[in-house]
Order: sequence, then structure tokens, then C-alpha cells
Amino acid sequence: MKLPAISLTALDLSFNNLTRVPTGLPPSLTMLMLGSNKIPYISEDDFHGLHNLKILKIQGNCPRCQNTSLVLILSSNNLFFISPKQFEGYGNIACLNLSGNGFSAALNGTEFSSLPNLTYLDLSFNKIDLAYDNAFIELQKLKVLDLSYNPHYFKSYGVLNMSHNAISILTTKQMHSKSLSELQFTDNNLGTLWKERDGSYEMLFTNLTNLTILDISQNRITKIPDNVYERLPHNLTKLRISGNSLTDFKWNRLKCFHQLQILDLSFNSLSHVKGINSNITQSLTFLDLSHNHIFHLDDGFIKGPKSLTTLSLSNNKLTTINQSTLLSISNNQIKTLFLQQNPFQCTCYSFEFILWIENSNVKIPRLTTKVKCATPENQKGRALIYFDINQCVNDSQAFQIYILITSFIFAFMFVTTVAHLFYWDASYVVHFMKARLKGYRSLNSPESVYDVFVTYDTRDPHVSEWVMKNLRVKLEEEGETHLPLCLEERDWPLGVPLVDNLTQSIQYSRKTLFVLTEGYVKTGVFKLAMYLAHQRLLDENVDVIVLLMLEPVLQHSHFLRLRRRLCEKSVVEWPRTAAAEAWFWQNLRIHPWVDHC
Repeated sequence: MKLPAISLTALDLSFNNLTRVPTGLPPSLTMLMLGSNKIPYISEDDFHGLHNLKILKIQGNCPRCQNTSLVLILSSNNLFFISPKQFEGYGNIACLNLSGNGFSAALNGTEFSSLPNLTYLDLSFNKIDLAYDNAFIELQKLKVLDLSYNPHYFKSYGVLNMSHNAISILTTKQMHSKSLSELQFTDNNLGTLWKERDGSYEMLFTNLTNLTILDISQNRITKIPDNVYERLPHNLTKLRISGNSLTDFKWNRLKCFHQLQILDLSFNSLSHVKGINSNITQSLTFLDLSHNHIFHLDDGFIKGPKSLTTLSLSNNKLTTINQSTLLSISNNQIKTLFLQQNPFQCTCYSFEFILWIENSNVKIPRLTTKVKCATPENQKGRALIYFDINQCVNDSQAFQIYILITSFIFAFMFVTTVAHLFYWDASYVVHFMKARLKGYRSLNSPESVYDVFVTYDTRDPHVSEWVMKNLRVKLEEEGETHLPLCLEERDWPLGVPLVDNLTQSIQYSRKTLFVLTEGYVKTGVFKLAMYLAHQRLLDENVDVIVLLMLEPVLQHSHFLRLRRRLCEKSVVEWPRTAAAEAWFWQNLRIHPWVDHC
């Protein structure tokens, strides 16, 4: 077909028998309509040169129907009902155009049962109601379905059903609506969308400001990004995240939803449930945790939300429920608790649980038929409620054993705790008093090579300088009595292990002077030296320890307080004023080295 060389701006070639796009189209075209023809294929060059084209309509071409003798068009006929009888005798129809009618009934999956070979169906510009999940289920060969321009269903009920579309990419990153109240988004790939590194889909539902029901079940979600919780519509009353692969759920994020009543987390992979308290939610009435892998509930895992009336824990891996959890369930006024299909343990360990079931007012559906024992083997398959708890409470011998074991455990825990906290204090007092009664061993023992072994932080240059230029001079060179010192930096032989040098220095010195600083008391050398010096008190009844507090350290130490009380002169402090330094050195030369405290 050749067109005249005129400046056309609009060209309508709809409802012809064109089998291809016409050639030689005027470049001046701004609108081109080729709908309802028989064009099977459009190449990339068919519209070459149409730079002014703004509107292109090619709907109604059916490439899949070209081999059939029946392209049935019933558009714009004011048909209000669809019945299978209307299409009897048209079993070979492949394409059906019912656009522009007034269909408003809900499709139930039987309307097109007389057209088993239908591959193309146009229901645009109608009022189709998609209330039933089995709509179009009879069309097993359907490849093209046009439901465009069917706004009535959504405007009337505020419901949008985008389920079962395997959506893994969207052209829009945010959905916008001020009227939509319910969104069905099941069986898509929301988990893939939320895995985008840029987080571009995290606000997908944020601008659905009137949304109260959101169903994102079966979306292959393994983790909900932290930002998504806060960006879901805050008006939600029902949230379903069932049939995913969640291993964790941020319960504290529920505080964003002040109207949430129903939360469905069933058919996921949750294994552990942390505490749900009143700071999280005060509106939740139904919590569904069924069909997960929950094997343990935290002590009192539900605290505070008095609104919760129904809790489902069925089809999990619970073997028993502890007393604190049962108490929290009772205190939260839960009226219905689903527990069926859990591998409960029917032994005396479940005694409190079974007793609670018998005395509680909480309703447990299918208690006698589905809440069964899994262990031990001789109880397997029996109803948990029928377990004989008398064998746990009437056996006097078992009770006596229980009392004996419990007493032993408490006694053992008491002794170990006291020993851990006060062993060194107690042993120090015993040996100190023993040494005081028997008298100290003479400090002029021929085994003593040095008067004082000085141990300090050799890694701190300021401390080393103070020891070498002040302490050493005051004790070894000045005063009436000179005290020979053993100093690591001066007297320790090279190549000898640290432990050997410490042991020999403490053993062959009459006293051991600890120069204490913040850095030194945190080192292993200090702890080892203190242990070796303390060992001489325990083994030989020889108290060799003198503490020089160069800095205020160990202020909360039990040992230091005990030392000050029993042997005050063995603890000296570096004065805070220069005027008191002379008095400090005078005392240090005399008092700490006497034979007793």
C-alpha cells in the first residue's frame, strides 16, 4: 500500500486485514493506529523515520491465532454475563475478543470451559471481578490475557491482587495509593527485590498510606532488611509473611505498628523466639508461628501485650515448655493456644507443663488427638495429657533422692562460690595468724642475699627512671642503714627464663617490694610475682610482701583492704605533695622492713 505524499498527522488503519506494517509512512505522523489486524510480526525497521510519532496503537493483533479459521470478536456488545453455554459449538476458537462490554460478575473458573483451545483472551475495558483465586483456571492453553482497563474492582473494594506473578523486577520502585486498603502480593520474588544492594525497593509499599492488610507470603524471603520494617505502612492491621524462609524476625520493630492485630509468620524457618514485651506491641491479638523449627522459647518470651488472645505454636519442634514461659502465657490472658504436631517429651521433665495444661483455663485445640508424645519410645503416639504424672510425684524414694541431690548441688555451689570469692583472703588470714602466733622467721637468714627485691613495670621508662635514680639511691646509698636491692634491670642474669629469675629473686630476698602503677597491675609479671611472694607466706610462714602505691591502684581489691587492716605498715603510698617526700623516705627506710607488722 502506497500513501499519498501529504503532511498527515493522524492515520487510522484499524480493523483491516493488514498482515504487515505499511511502508512509506509519512514522517509527519504523530498518531498511528493499526489495531485489530493480522500483523504477526513487527521488526525494528517498520517505524524507521517516524520521529514525530507520539501515539501508536497495535492492540488486537493476534500472532498466535493466525493458523485458526475462527480470529471471534464480540467487543462492544453490552454483554453483562459470561456463561459456558454461550460458547458451545466453538471449541476450536483460539482467540476471543470480549473487550468493551459490561462484565462485572466474579469469574469462578467455569465461564470458558467450552473453549479448551483458547490461547488469546481480551477482556479489556470491562468491570471484571477477580475475587476468586480459580478465575481462568479452565484455560490451560491460554498464553495471552488482556485485563487492562478494569478499574471497577479495585475502585470499589480498595483491593489489589498481584499474586502468583513471579515478580522479580518492577519498573517502579514505589507504589502510590491513598485508597488501597488491601494488597495481595503472594507468590512473587520480593526476596530478590529486597536483596538489591542499593535498597531501591525498600520503600515499595511505603506510600500506600491507607493500606491495612498486606500479604507477602511465598515471596522467597530469607531476611527482611532492617530498613524495610520501618518503611512498611504503619496503619497495617494484618500482616502475613507466611511461606518464606525467614530464620530471624526483629520483634522490636513491631513498635512501629500501633494498630497491628494479626501477624502471620507460619511456614518459615524460625528456630528461636526472643522476648515479646509491652514496649513492642499493645494491639496484637493473633500471632501465628506454626510450621517453623522452634525448639525453644525464652523464659517469659511473651511479656506485657495483654491484647494477645490467640497464639499458634503448632508444627514446630518443641519438646516441652518451661514454667516461666507457661506463667507468661497465663499472665497475658491468652485464650487459645495451638500446640499440635510437636515432638513432646512425655517424662517427668514435662511434669510442670502437663500440670499447667490440666489446671489452666487456656483452650488447647485438639489436645487429645494431635498433642502427642514423641519420646520415650514406649509413650510415642499417646496423647500428652494422658501421661501419668503420679509416677513423678508419688514415689517417696525418688523424692528423697531428689532432696539429697538438690541439697548436694546447693552445698557444692555454696562451697565453690565461697572458695572462688574468698579463698585467697581466707588462706591469707589463716597463714598470717599462724605466722603471727609462731613468730616470723628471722630476716637475717643466711639464705637471704638481698634485703629487698624490687619488682616494677620495666616497660615504663618513667617508672624505671624513678626506681633507679630515686628509690635505689634512697635505700642503698643514703641514710644510716643501707639496704642492698635486687633490681631486674641491673641484677638479673641474661638468658635465664623470667619465672626462674622471679623465683630466685623472691626466694633470696628478705622482702619483695611491689612498685604499683596502673600499667603494672594489669601485667602477667605482677600476677606471677604476687603469686610467688604469696606462696612463701603459705609454705614458709614468711610474709615478704611490701606494697608501694606509686599510683592509686587496686582501690576495690579485697586483698589490699585486708592487707591494710592486718599489716598496715606493709602498705605505703607515694605522697601527693613535695613537702611530704622527706617523711615518706624516712618511713620507707625503717617501717616496712621490720620483723613483724
